[in-house]
Formats: sequence, C-alpha cells, structure tokens
Amino acid sequence: KDKKIPNPHILLLVVNDRRCVDRQLLPISDLMTYISFNHLGDNTVWATIVWHDEGLRKLREFYISKGKYGYNNGFYNRETDTLEDTDGYGLDSIVINISADFFAPEPAEWEKKWVNLLFETKPKDQCQFRKRRILAYTLQPILILFEIFIKISSRLLAALFFTVIRTRTKVNFVPIIHPFKNDTEDIYYESLRHGRNIYLRNKDNTEREDYAIAGVLFHPITVIVLSAILLMIDLAGTKIFLGWWSYLVGSLVVGVSIIVLVLIISVLGEVVKWLAGNIKSWRKKTSKDRRLEKARRQKAKYAQEAKAKKLAEEAKERAIQTNLDRLNKEFALISCDSGPLVPKLEALPKEKRTIHLRFLDLKARVCKPFAG
Repeated sequence: KDKKIPNPHILLLVVNDRRCVDRQLLPISDLMTYISFNHLGDNTVWATIVWHDEGLRKLREFYISKGKYGYNNGFYNRETDTLEDTDGYGLDSIVINISADFFAPEPAEWEKKWVNLLFETKPKDQCQFRKRRILAYTLQPILILFEIFIKISSRLLAALFFTVIRTRTKVNFVPIIHPFKNDTEDIYYESLRHGRNIYLRNKDNTEREDYAIAGVLFHPITVIVLSAILLMIDLAGTKIFLGWWSYLVGSLVVGVSIIVLVLIISVLGEVVKWLAGNIKSWRKKTSKDRRLEKARRQKAKYAQEAKAKKLAEEAKERAIQTNLDRLNKEFALISCDSGPLVPKLEALPKEKRTIHLRFLDLKARVCKPFAG
C-alpha cells in the first residue's frame, strides 16, 4: 500500500534436489492456487511478492518467460539454496515431502511409446496423457502413415541422387526401409566420408587418368539431359519450323514498334524540359505557404498531445486509486487478520471462487501427476 503498487503478484518457485523444476506467477488478490509436484522427496516452495512499473506484460516477461533452454532469468542459486535478484518484497519458503503414493501409476510401456511418439517431452499428469491418447488412437495413425510416405520418398530420391547423379559408392539404402530407426543423413554420411565418385577416382581412391570425353558422354547427367532435349523435339514435331511469311510479318512488327518507341521518347523529352523550366517558379510560390501551414499543424499537434497526456495521467491515477481501494478491502484476508486461511476452495469468499480456481480444483481431483 505504501508503495502504491496497483497489481502485486506472488512469484512461486518449486525446488527439488537443488534444481528449480517449476515456476508460477499469480496475482496476490487470487488468495489461492494449486501447485503440481512431479518429483519425489523434499520439494521447497519459495515465494516472494513482485511487480513491474511497466505493467503485466513486462512482469511476465521478466519472471516467467522461457527460451530454448528454459527460463530466461534464473533466480534460484543452488550454491546458497535461496532466491537472488528477484527485486521482490519479502521472501519465505516451505518444505513439502512428496511420497510415491501421491503420483499416478505409470501406463504400460508399449502404450507410453505409442502415445508419446509425436511429443518430445513426457506428460506431466494424467490429463495431459489422456489428451495425447485421444490423438494417438484417432489422427496419429494417419499422420504416421503420411510421415512414413514422406520419409521413404525423400530418402529414395536422396539415395538415387547420390547413386545416379553423383555416382558415389557406399550409399546406404537401409534408412529407406527403416524410416524411424535411421536418420536421413545415414544415407549419404558414409558415402561422403569414405566413398568415391566412380567417374573421377579408381577403387584405390586415386584420380583416374582415363576420365576424358567418354566419361562425360556416358555420365548419367549427360544421358538424362540429352534424353530430355530429344523428348522435347519429338513432342514439338514440325511446329518448331516456321514459313518465310512469318519472318516478314515479324520484321514489320518489330520495325513499327521501334518507330513508335522513338516517338514516345522524343515527346517525353520535351515534356521533361518544360517541367524542369517551370518547377522552380512553382516551388517559390508554394514554399512559404507550406511553412506556415506546417507550423500551424505542429502547434495544434503539440497542444493535442499535451492534452491527451494530461488526460492519460489522470486516468492512470484514478485506475491506481481504484485498484488500491479494491486491495484494501482484501488485505484483511491476505494478511490473515481474521485468522489463518484454510487451503480449500470452499473457504474462500464467493467472489474469489473463480472459474479458473474451480477448474484447478477439479483437475487436482481427477488428474494425478506422473513422477519426474
């Protein structure tokens, strides 16, 4: 209240075995939330009050935004086993021991492999596994067949390219019939490292001396290009050759086009000269009026911006005061002045039993987490 913070939040960090495994950011006015644990043993929950002067978006960006390798900002120091550089108000923690009975039983191994086939991470809880299971037994078979078709087709083309076009040895065809066991690069990896081009090198990998015009003529690329040219000629037939009258008409069209182009260029040249001679006088007549009009518009713009800025500041102050008045009514519950809070949804005031909290309460009942 003293700092007039309009929207304070609580930052929660769950630490297991000196590793930060989960992080949450929630408004302090929510009074209650649910934390999911995915690790056995002692889990330490750290809490501190945080805020950001530039609003909620910057607050989330600073405390819970993620990059490729996890959270962008790390606040837990595993050496000192505490939070640092949070810029928060107050700091407290509680240790919760999680037993094996808390977690859901693991599904069958074969089903886990099939359900998680298209996902890089393990499911956190039963609800997430059920969602993946719906996909696994409906659309996933079609997607897998399509993926197999794409992999086999692309790998077959790659193998043909390195074998026929680049004429290399030691091309591996096994990845074509094992689309999931092998990678695409396995087709050409060994060929590029230890293989050879049969048109350029001998079996002992020395450069061939007899590679001359015969090698070029009988190379697969030459054969393919010549075959394509012959096919085009065969399909075109006599349409390629034209009569003498066609060349006469074409010459007349080209000649007339050149004459018209010369006339257009001449006319444009005269127009450009006339514009160049009159543009200076036009600028002198209009430059003074433009300067006066520009100064008038800038003055009106500055006055409008100043008025809008003043109105925005007044609206911001009113919003802050309204929010602080709302928080003042809730401080009795937040500070536990009326007694200790009971961690149950039914113990909250009716207006605080939001749809989101009701959803989390239902999820806690029907979705047990898996052990990490």
